[in-house]
Amino acid sequence: MKNARGIPSIPDLPEEIVEDIFSRLPVNTLLRFKCLGKHWGTLFSTPRFISEHLNKFSSDPDANYILFDTWGRTDLTPVRNLSRMINLNQLRDFYYNAVVSVNGLVCLTSNDFYTPICLWNPLINQCMFLPLPNVKRPTLVSVGFGYEQNSDDYKVIRVINYYNGRQETKLEVYSTKSGSWRKVKNDVYVKVKNAVYSTNCDAIVEGFTYWFITNENGLKTALASFDLRSEVFSIIPVPEVLATESYSLRAMNSHGSLALLAHSSEDEFKKCLEVWVIEGGGGAEGVWQKKSTVNIGFDFSRHWGLTSGFTVVEKAPNMLFLVDLRTEQSRKIGEIDIRKFSTILRALCRLRGSSLFPVNERR
Repeated sequence: MKNARGIPSIPDLPEEIVEDIFSRLPVNTLLRFKCLGKHWGTLFSTPRFISEHLNKFSSDPDANYILFDTWGRTDLTPVRNLSRMINLNQLRDFYYNAVVSVNGLVCLTSNDFYTPICLWNPLINQCMFLPLPNVKRPTLVSVGFGYEQNSDDYKVIRVINYYNGRQETKLEVYSTKSGSWRKVKNDVYVKVKNAVYSTNCDAIVEGFTYWFITNENGLKTALASFDLRSEVFSIIPVPEVLATESYSLRAMNSHGSLALLAHSSEDEFKKCLEVWVIEGGGGAEGVWQKKSTVNIGFDFSRHWGLTSGFTVVEKAPNMLFLVDLRTEQSRKIGEIDIRKFSTILRALCRLRGSSLFPVNERR
């Protein structure tokens, strides 16, 4: 039986019910259904269906994967099954750094200014290479990524630090809707920490992209908040008690709010993480509140915040554990020489102009 649009339907079920059923299926199941006919591939590729599917799975822990950006390879592992590892082949002949992920899309960049930035959905084998930006030889550059819901637009931001007699920051923004780079007026100096080496923002939360900025002593004293809708920076000071040499800070998306994970080097706090959340908005009007102190149960040297409400800590050199910030339970990941973590939501999000490349799975 076919409906008015020529799409086979399930007898006795309205089309909207059938679509609702499919929107509750995981991505790998939907990808198998696409092989049954072009009509299913068309349905699963529509913006409305992708958005509905994303909304249903965004709060499901089983839909989250952890991306491990190591020296020489990139792997994924499901949050619920850390023993399963998916090896992701490098794109073309370039070596990329994972910047950050949103809605299943990963932004990848290289330290080579002439290597194109890539937007990549590793779980459906889709990638898109961006045109080269206008400014190719900045002094320092850091890359951010984010999604602006009102315009349904993914944006890549280049924060460019110059010193021409005075310090200044220039901005370039790439819009997936327009398909081009443009310069954005900016009056705020954003001194990004270790921009030459990190090349990435620190967190994405509900229409804002964040970078830590440092003072003359190298301390993380504030966050630069970039509003993806207005394309304007504002500065958010970190809590004064945390802006000291004894604290190591990470920013993260905690259930839709900007949060700080603070680890103290003082002996009595070496096993703990403090969780601070900003309330009242993602810009300069927000107020920090200390929400909890999480007892990890052992000393650790480094930590990374994940969007899914977890953190990864390093107990010994390269020995990693996944910690649930709510239950304080930890699970061993293994020994990995890590450079960067990101959380990937298994989603259907795709972009115009994307191409395919292979992904291998090891069990």
